[in-house]
Amino acid sequence: MLAHLLAQRAAVTRPEIAKACELSRPTVLAAVERLEQTGLVIAVGQRSGLPGRSASLYEVSREAGMVAGLDIGGSNLRVALTDARGVVLAEMQEPTTVTGGLAVAQQGVRLVRRVLQDPVTDGRRLSAIGVSIPGVVGPDGATVHYAWNVGQPEPFDFHSVLAQALEVPVLLDNNVNLAALGEQRQGAAQDLSTFAVIAVGAGVGAGIVHQGQLLRGAHGGAGEVAFLPTSQDYRRPEAGAPDEAGGVILLRTAQSRGIWDGSGAPASVEELFQRAAAGDRTAREIVEEESRRIAVIAASISAVVDPEAILLTGGVGANEMLVAQVATLVEDFSPFSTPVLRSGLGARASLVGALHLGVTFTQQALLAQVGDSRPSSDAPLFTRALPGEPLEVHR
Repeated sequence: MLAHLLAQRAAVTRPEIAKACELSRPTVLAAVERLEQTGLVIAVGQRSGLPGRSASLYEVSREAGMVAGLDIGGSNLRVALTDARGVVLAEMQEPTTVTGGLAVAQQGVRLVRRVLQDPVTDGRRLSAIGVSIPGVVGPDGATVHYAWNVGQPEPFDFHSVLAQALEVPVLLDNNVNLAALGEQRQGAAQDLSTFAVIAVGAGVGAGIVHQGQLLRGAHGGAGEVAFLPTSQDYRRPEAGAPDEAGGVILLRTAQSRGIWDGSGAPASVEELFQRAAAGDRTAREIVEEESRRIAVIAASISAVVDPEAILLTGGVGANEMLVAQVATLVEDFSPFSTPVLRSGLGARASLVGALHLGVTFTQQALLAQVGDSRPSSDAPLFTRALPGEPLEVHR
């Protein structure tokens, strides 16, 4: 019954709970009284205007806790708070101003503490935090490897820094893995069972969902497509991030081409795409080369996983010109007719995925606390993360 209340957009009456949960009214009456005694459920008013007596309205209380989602990136940090039902209470964003694992983790802690001071939290306690990080999260769920985007190529225990500072359970995962979860819950993959998200920003990575489950691999490295040996002379880089695709190689290529008009080489990826859209021949050639690199990665995923669709996201990957070119090339490369689509959530996907981790953990803990017999795999999962709106339940 608590699971039903956690899933609701608004307060509900006991008869509505009885009908939805297929329970007798005496059973619901006893259960509501028990939940009120624990402080997890409160009466919030009366519903009148219907035949018969006015009915008391119930909803999950502040005592059920609050969840944070933190998206750590090389350019920006984003944080959001939800209540235990998944209603977004507050959000903040700021540029990443430091580099290195410890410094970036500490900046993330400061941002979380700032958003916790928002009056909208209204005395709720923080019960868990889901964290998105650009690196390989090892099997221990704590150590992050190859986090080049935040200046941390060596293994670093992000989990301990965050957990010790915030004193709540920390659920850590790779940013593109969480983007895939975000798309699954709220974005373009809501109706898909097997799909991949390819994020192309400064570099490239993928998150793969197979039959509804995120693939992490034996070492947490599933989806690290930057390490795909895309040519016979490929060698693993001895130092630094692999740069087979993404914004870094795009700009490097643009700077190396000598044939530009009087304005010189593009200073940013955005300018490169703008020039390509305007018909600049050199810019179009560079974008086409990038599209081919991404298409090789997408076709490789298609051959191994056979997804229903591949979603492109990121500062480079979400560009409509690139998406269209990759889609055409994958159709040429692969016999499996895998659609290539633009992501539905864009830059917000990893944050939504991080919130999903925290909300699911919190809801399952609450169900265990009250002895709810509902299987944990059936716990309510959200699909909407708009400020001030509940997250719809996806069953």
